[in-house]
Amino acid sequence: MSDSSFPIETTRVLVVAQSSEAAQAIAQHLAADLVAGVRLSVEPGRAVADVAEAGAGVVLFALPSLAASERQARVLRASPGAGAPIALIVCDAGELAAAARLVREGVFDDYVPNPVGAADPDRLSTSVRVASRLSRVARSKVAARARPLVLLVEDDEFSLQLVAITLESQNVELVAESDGAAALERIRSVQPDLILMDVMLPGRDGVELTQQLKADPALAGIPVVMLTGEARREILVRSMEAGAADFIVKPFTPDALIAKLTKFLPSLR
Repeated sequence: MSDSSFPIETTRVLVVAQSSEAAQAIAQHLAADLVAGVRLSVEPGRAVADVAEAGAGVVLFALPSLAASERQARVLRASPGAGAPIALIVCDAGELAAAARLVREGVFDDYVPNPVGAADPDRLSTSVRVASRLSRVARSKVAARARPLVLLVEDDEFSLQLVAITLESQNVELVAESDGAAALERIRSVQPDLILMDVMLPGRDGVELTQQLKADPALAGIPVVMLTGEARREILVRSMEAGAADFIVKPFTPDALIAKLTKFLPSLR
């Protein structure tokens, strides 16, 4: 019997699969619980657009390979327009260890054995119920915020003042943290809509901090824009591999900063 302690009728679920048959095979295990709440996406390249259009709070990735699901999930995580839904990966028995690793890294919020032939066919419904509750809590927090919150992790006073002055007229709330070692706890406490992260920080490297942040499911969905004084390829590659959504090279102009933030904060458009 499915766990019915968390009703999910108000949360829309999107199943991302390679074909309609594969998506329906997953969806049929949820139909009794979700009523009309299941949507299907069979064009992986459109997953982000389909999430936004469906207003999905939970996304089930059930693509043929773990790597394909991971790629689409990372694109989703980096897209603020998707609304940071809870992401689950449906995987075969031989992929469980790899899926668990991706959950630890923050790419997915949970992994679920494929319900087709699974020993525990109710695991999928239970996971989606829990994810649904988490999704509604996250969305209520976003709805309660009057204006977007940007957290700047930066120890350079000039850069801090430039960002503060630039955002004064943009209806954005700015919070600053200069110490890399304290930044992670500050991020957890304020739950910003976007993080501006300096690469070189006292106490902790900004790229390593971003990697640690992305490994936390509660923080992984927050887009991180790296600030760097050097546009060296190795720095940019390290930043992207750590999970950064974008970067901006210092010194930057106010217009360049606004243009960059507009990509991630729709209210600035």
